[in-house]
This record gives sequence, structure tokens and C-alpha cells, in this order.
Amino acid sequence: MDWILCVRSYIKVVEEGSFNGAAYQLNTTGSAISKRINWLEDKVGVQLLKRTTRSLDQTEAGQLFYQRSRLQLDQWMSLVDEARSVNQTPTGLLKIGATTAVGSKFIIKYLNDFLLMYPKIKIQLLTTSPGQMPETYVDVFISRDLEQLNTHSYKAIELFKNDAKFFASPDYIEKYGKPETVHDLESHNMLIWGERPIREVKLSTGNRITLRGNFATTNPEALFYGAKCGMGILLASQKMLEDLIEVGELVQVLPDVTVDHGAVCAYYPTLDYEHTRTQLFIKYLKERIQSQELN
Repeated sequence: MDWILCVRSYIKVVEEGSFNGAAYQLNTTGSAISKRINWLEDKVGVQLLKRTTRSLDQTEAGQLFYQRSRLQLDQWMSLVDEARSVNQTPTGLLKIGATTAVGSKFIIKYLNDFLLMYPKIKIQLLTTSPGQMPETYVDVFISRDLEQLNTHSYKAIELFKNDAKFFASPDYIEKYGKPETVHDLESHNMLIWGERPIREVKLSTGNRITLRGNFATTNPEALFYGAKCGMGILLASQKMLEDLIEVGELVQVLPDVTVDHGAVCAYYPTLDYEHTRTQLFIKYLKERIQSQELN
């Protein structure tokens, strides 16, 4: 039998939770899937699945095999797509990872134009919590500086400086006034990114201030919505708020004050070959950002 066909069948069985579900996805029969799994277990030399009349579970070896084979199959398909792209239009699936805020408020704005430029490329966007990498393989990961990242396994290209600033809605300013100095923030309600409604931040001047408020969350959409509705003053990167600023739903306060959050970078795996579609996307993203900064 074909190794790749049997591995794909095993992956589908795990993801669909049944032989019949995998058979439907692969346009074959349940008995054919069963034969492929039996052949695979025989070749590997260990049991991958525990089968009963009512359930289908992975063994410990099966879990390891699934995780590694899923990664290897993704990389194999990427290699095939990359080879086809040498003499043809760039093609294949581009897997982009990003934190939730970066993915929903920044990356998404650029995807349509990129896909129009390269119609044979497909994109899968996977989002994570801040400081975390996606659990599955991605071609490129867009995030703030990741100190824990293995620099031998990943390369990084800086996209833009992520200096955060203070913003509020016109309604909030009309009701409570606009802070004129950093010390004025102590008398204003701050919307806090985090698990507690208090946060200490370091200004670009090196000074530290403590922000306090009545609302804290790790959900960026909730935080941005709260600011738009006039709940309080928000500390965030201007790149994440451009759509709200453009329509006047948020305005900057204390324009000379910034909080240094480092840089947002594009991280991609260190490979013997570099995917054309990955490099095209990073180049496109960097050029779009630079052109906007010049305007």
C-alpha cells in the first residue's frame, strides 16, 4: 500500500472520530480505511487505535504518531506546492499564525489584496493567546517579540514598532474631559489588558505608571469595544485601532506619551528551502506597512 495514503487515512480517522467519517472525507469505504489502518499498524509495529464497538481512541503511540505525521504531511504538501511554484504561479495553502488581536485587527485587513494578487494561494489564519505559538504547524507567525522562541528554529523579520498610545472615545472625553498629563490618568477610568483591573506600564521615557480601572480582560475585541462605547481610556497599539480612528470612534489622548512594547515581527521556520508563498506574503506585508507609514 501507499504510505502517504495510509497516513492521510489515519489522520482523517482521528479527526473525524470514525472510520466511516474518514471514508466519506476521502471518498472511499469504511472497510478500505480499516485495511489501511491495519497495514499502517503492521508497518509501524505498534497499535495506534483502540477499537471497540462503541468507541475509537488513540493509544499513546497513536497520539504521538498523529502529531508527528500531521506535521510531516503538512510539510510534504508544502514541498510539493513549492516545487510546482518554481515554474508556475505560486500556489498552495499558506498557514498564518497570529495573536487574536493581531489577526483580527491587523492581518485581516491585508489578506484580500494579497489573495487577489496570487489567486492560486489559499490562506488559513490560526489565532492564539498573547505569548503563545499555535499548536499546529504554521508557515509564518505574526506576533510581538517572543523571547522564548527558539531562534535556531525560526527566523524573524521586523514589521513595525509596536509603541502603544492612549485612546478614548469622543463620548468619554465629552463626559469626563481629556487628560493633559500622565498624572491626570490617575483620575480617569482605564481599560486594562490583563486579568486584574490594575497594571503597571513602562513609558518610553523610562518612567513607570500604574493604570487602574473597573474593567479588565484578555479579550482584545471586548477591550476595543469597551473603549468605543466610552467605558474608559484604552492603552493600545495604533495599528490595532486604525479602523476605529479613521471613522472617529476613537481619538488619541496624550499624543506625546507612548508605552514601549517592542516590535511586531514575522517569524517563519528555518528550513533548507524557503517557501515562495511565505516570502511573498512577508514582503507584501512589509511593503504595505511601509507605504502607509510614508503617507
